[in-house]
Amino acid sequence: MQKIGDIKLLEQVRPTSAPSNRILSQKTARAQTLSPALNYILEEVQRELGYKRLESESGNERSEQEIYEIIEKVSSRLGFELASFERDEVLAQLEKSQRPFGILQDLVDDPEVQDIIVVNYSRIDVQRARSNFTTDLSFPSQESYESFVERLLFKAGTTYSTAQPIADGMIGSFARIHAVHKCLCESGPYLTIRLNRFASVTLEDLVKYYLAPSEVLDYLKAMVKTGQTVLVVGEVGTGKTTLVRALAASMPAYESILVIEDTPEIMLEHPHVRYLYTRGANTDGAGRVSPSECIRAGMRMAMNRIIFGEMRDAEAAESFIDVCASGHPGLSTIHARNAGEAVSRLELFLGRAQKGVSRTVIYEQISKSVQVIVFLDICRATGKRRIMEVKELGSVAEGMIRHRDIFLYSPSNGRPVWKVVTKVSAFKDKLEQEGIYLSRYPTHLVTKG
Repeated sequence: MQKIGDIKLLEQVRPTSAPSNRILSQKTARAQTLSPALNYILEEVQRELGYKRLESESGNERSEQEIYEIIEKVSSRLGFELASFERDEVLAQLEKSQRPFGILQDLVDDPEVQDIIVVNYSRIDVQRARSNFTTDLSFPSQESYESFVERLLFKAGTTYSTAQPIADGMIGSFARIHAVHKCLCESGPYLTIRLNRFASVTLEDLVKYYLAPSEVLDYLKAMVKTGQTVLVVGEVGTGKTTLVRALAASMPAYESILVIEDTPEIMLEHPHVRYLYTRGANTDGAGRVSPSECIRAGMRMAMNRIIFGEMRDAEAAESFIDVCASGHPGLSTIHARNAGEAVSRLELFLGRAQKGVSRTVIYEQISKSVQVIVFLDICRATGKRRIMEVKELGSVAEGMIRHRDIFLYSPSNGRPVWKVVTKVSAFKDKLEQEGIYLSRYPTHLVTKG
């Protein structure tokens, strides 16, 4: 049985999990749930504390003894006589609920946890290195869980309902909140918290975390600095947004940057940066602001660079490719399982947006807009995030986009190794202006971790 801090991990969740494992998880979850009587007392104590907080002018936290007295007072009023261990159970649940993320706080504080996934009040999973585990944590009741989700969404500046059942928001710059109302779920509501472990991030930080050797990241830094468009590719939780934030620091301080996202994750320390956010339609079906509308607005905002959070559909892809082709270098991300598949997804998106346009024309648009593709993934041997491929895109010839592999992750004997596949870049002059000489790189680059 594995652990995250003091929280037990009961099982690794796989599509083919055995029924016995699921039963084990459910039994343990029930063991963590208060009895109906204690849960009723807990809810009444929470109300009492809420009233007291409104009455208090000092705003100071209450002592443990004061809380004990309130528990005794409430239980007596309701006609219950609590044993000391029952009082302690109520106090423990109360203390957990008072923290910013309630009973999930220990998971939020654990640096190894990337995502917290709540299926219902008695089932809380976590994701580490893109592997899922079930914890032994649970909420006291369905009602307390639903109330927790609503409070969390309020902190994130959003809400959900049967009319708008899906909600996204951010708490600070480190926790992205996604919730699906129970009207769309089998059990629900579903809650997913994506944790960003870097309040600010530099390329030097990524070298220390062994995302790639300094030589690979120096090459990418030079490409961004000299005005090339870089597309960061990978699946969920592989570090795409983190790499984009680090690379964005390479953009010259005198240039104007426009960041477009649906939820605010990419926050930059740059003197000339502005942010636009897309928006869904309201309950009347009006008020939607699409990615393409934000990009078109950006074209009139005297920007030099564009950072587009993620290309998820044809409309967004066409707009991003168009703005980059018009001379505005960009950074963006896209979901794909390798660098080659990223090009195929772009082709698919542009084909949907431009019906009847030939494949050659679409390839021309891609090759003129994107210069470098970076693919990230989790190393299965070490569980660490790695840059797997760095590829330069070239011109179109014989109906295909020419490309050259620059770096390729190729571990050897358990060691993380990056192979320098090609030492001649199409951007040789620009790279050498920044002090990057691929010809001087060794054939293999190695990191310690």
